[in-house]
Amino acid sequence: MRSGLAILAPLGLAGALVSPAWPAGMDHSHHHEGMAMGSSRHAPIEISINPEARVSVALAAPFPGDNRCGRPINVPIKIMNDSFITARLEARLVANVPAGVRLDFRPAPLSGKPEDWREMTITLAEPGMKDITVSFKARNDIPDLGGRDRVHFLIGCRTP
Repeated sequence: MRSGLAILAPLGLAGALVSPAWPAGMDHSHHHEGMAMGSSRHAPIEISINPEARVSVALAAPFPGDNRCGRPINVPIKIMNDSFITARLEARLVANVPAGVRLDFRPAPLSGKPEDWREMTITLAEPGMKDITVSFKARNDIPDLGGRDRVHFLIGCRTP
């Protein structure tokens, strides 16, 4: 079994400047089993909160394309809340945070409904690809030791 990160090639500068990266052999498909597909909205990030209130995160759709440096990149987030919790959902950059990367995610209580939506913005100060890891947690939740509470991706921008 390989160790380390398997980084997929970016889609190109003209397309969505992002690609997933996760530990080799890690299967994220379990996050989507049994999810209702009733919504026509698509989110690059899907969060699944199980009945025990454990948070799991997966990449689910392409990120917004044509990202410009210095401008916020809006990233929709779909939340499947199987525990019906109403705790605050929080996000933060973790691991080796690249210089010039800013994350804005306003923690707010979840509605308790089976499906919620949030949005985070990522601002990149300089052109080029950035290797980013974002960790999510419900307020007062213990972080997942297996890393299922975080999502890892590459994202880039170009000068305006």
